[in-house]
Amino acid sequence: MTAPHLIDAVTAEVASAALQSAAEEMGSVLKRSSYSPIIRDMDDFSCALFTADGDLVAQADYIPAQLGAMSLVVQSILERWRGRISEHDAFICNHPYQGAMHLPDVNVVIPIFLDGALAAWAGTAAHHIDVGGVNPGSEGPELTELYGEGVVMPPVRLSIAGVENEDLVALLTENIRDPLSTLSDLRAQRAACRLGEERVHELAALYGAPALREVMQRMLDSVESAVSRLLSALPDGVGEAEGALDDDGRGGPPTRIHARIEKRGSRLTIDLSGSDPQTAGAMNIPWASARAGLVYAVRCVVAPGLGSNDGLLRALDIIAPEGSVVNPRHPAAVSIRHNSCQRLADTLIRAMYEIWPDRAVASSTVTFFSFNVGSTHPRTDRPSVMADVVGGGTGATPTGDGIDGVDTYMSNVGIMPTEVVETNYRIRVRKTEFRPGSQGLGEFNGGLGLVREYEILDHPQHATFYAEQTDARFAPEGAGEGGPARPTIITVIGPDGAVLDRPQKTSRVLEPGTVVRVETAGGGGFGDPAHRSAELRSRDAREGRLGAPNLDDHRPASTGPVTKEA
Repeated sequence: MTAPHLIDAVTAEVASAALQSAAEEMGSVLKRSSYSPIIRDMDDFSCALFTADGDLVAQADYIPAQLGAMSLVVQSILERWRGRISEHDAFICNHPYQGAMHLPDVNVVIPIFLDGALAAWAGTAAHHIDVGGVNPGSEGPELTELYGEGVVMPPVRLSIAGVENEDLVALLTENIRDPLSTLSDLRAQRAACRLGEERVHELAALYGAPALREVMQRMLDSVESAVSRLLSALPDGVGEAEGALDDDGRGGPPTRIHARIEKRGSRLTIDLSGSDPQTAGAMNIPWASARAGLVYAVRCVVAPGLGSNDGLLRALDIIAPEGSVVNPRHPAAVSIRHNSCQRLADTLIRAMYEIWPDRAVASSTVTFFSFNVGSTHPRTDRPSVMADVVGGGTGATPTGDGIDGVDTYMSNVGIMPTEVVETNYRIRVRKTEFRPGSQGLGEFNGGLGLVREYEILDHPQHATFYAEQTDARFAPEGAGEGGPARPTIITVIGPDGAVLDRPQKTSRVLEPGTVVRVETAGGGGFGDPAHRSAELRSRDAREGRLGAPNLDDHRPASTGPVTKEA
């Protein structure tokens, strides 16, 4: 016999919206209170609320890469601390093999007690500019083990009964390059969680703790039911797709990601077992990130109008053998896993279009150029670490051109403003502009990629930078007779103006006057280019969007002389 509801349907909807609003408000607190540009200006963070058992029920839509991932951290906290969790504790975790994504994405989570019992959790995940390790920025394509990527934190207490854990703070202070930024950002995360706790307490006072618990369960059940209905309405079938990473992070051969998706009735089976074994370098996708990729892709194709919570996962059967690039074994390195996540998302989406071709769009760039530099502050001379990201073009759709110069798929990060770069680091941004001709052509063209140049100033600086799709074979694909986009190009120019090399991924010391230029891929085109309208052709010509032909762009990236890596 079904237990009677403690709250009516209308009130449940109101309370659900209030929980979602609380997650959004947490995001506002974190953004406005954080210290680092990557959080404050680039929005590389997420905030969410969870049930007592760790199921995600409400998450602010900031970074899709963190959708479906954060609940694993809460479950790891419960596994380690169950029976010892106290009100006003705050937990911290960045362990990729205990629910987190990579070491710079640090989770701060607090328990929420109602009537003396654990009733919910509030959590944040934010990218920190440095958590130690071999390279400034705590990332390195060449790294082979997690231990080289920074301080590894399993679920431990950042605060104990409301008092900051001085021992942990001392440990972090001595192991990271910019402790002021890191500790300030951790406190901003904790403040955002406290706001979430306050809002849950307000709702419990209004509706009662038992009714609020029921609302959370109904939120999960509602998404599960909606996804099942949407799947049931779609044709059954099987789709397969394959994508490749340029290499393994260390200049090795391309790494394959393969997806086979079968839809039967109201369920999807996603099989990633055809993907390559885990890589020698740091391209591996920890399970939290792979699961987030599955949630993102299914939400995009099947249920774009639904809110995101763990109810969606109930409709999925997932096969991902341990030891593969999409589910590596500890202690495989994972620091630049986001490039691989982008490729996974693209591959999953293309596999679903094999089943439902009427939903197809062209591929977006998965380049995700990242530029991390150990610098110094121009005014104070204290050590500072810069972390910037440069996006590209989205794929065209059956109804319009792609979007120019954005972070695509699972990312949603803004490019760092030039003024922020030049006032916080000894780096000059010489150019930021669209890249004409980088898009795939079709009845509708892909979005344009970006060109950005960084100049190192004043003293040698240790930089790590990397991108995908520098190999023309893996450039963004078109759809429906649309053409592919151009590949990404990274160029390192010495102080004398001579081109040093065109690397895919590297970590090295750059001398003052060195310039790093990235030209990112655009999106693929959709439909036969012969069918492009005269109006759109006129706009392309007027705005110079097609650029000049550059045959060199369509050759695999040069592996020419490479300076000694740091």
